Amino acid sequence: MNRLVTLAVLCCLGILAVVVNATTSLATAPSGFGAPFTYRATIAPYHFHGEGFKIQQEDPKDVVMRQLTIAPGGSSGWHAHPGPVFVLVTQGTVTNYEAKDSSCTGRRISAGEGFVEPPRDVHMVRNEGSTTAVMVVTFLDVPVGGAFRIDMPRPGNCPF
Repeated sequence: MNRLVTLAVLCCLGILAVVVNATTSLATAPSGFGAPFTYRATIAPYHFHGEGFKIQQEDPKDVVMRQLTIAPGGSSGWHAHPGPVFVLVTQGTVTNYEAKDSSCTGRRISAGEGFVEPPRDVHMVRNEGSTTAVMVVTFLDVPVGGAFRIDMPRPGNCPF
């Protein structure tokens, strides 16, 4: 009987390992993508209520700021973030694709424009232009010492 229980536990662990590995191996890797600088700091809980704007953080969280570059033809790969992300395009043009968009129609954002990525929103940013695109990105609500990027598999609605 003891041997049967041990065998059942080992089988369950094996199945779990296959499922976890399959999700990781289906993730799409970035290409032509660079991060010349990354800054990270832990912020204590705070509450801010301004005119038409409100931020509330109950626990200590990290804030991460990065400069990102995408070479022509490059992409971020499909991914999500644990918290909201503010993206400022400072050079070139990028196209943002959302996994939830069944038509896989990208939205172009040029230098001087920006956009917000909601928490856990699966998306990909591509440089479909002929010059390097540069973005300055701020990640909020990141677990202290934790990941600010979660690689995701390609959604079925987009060919890339």
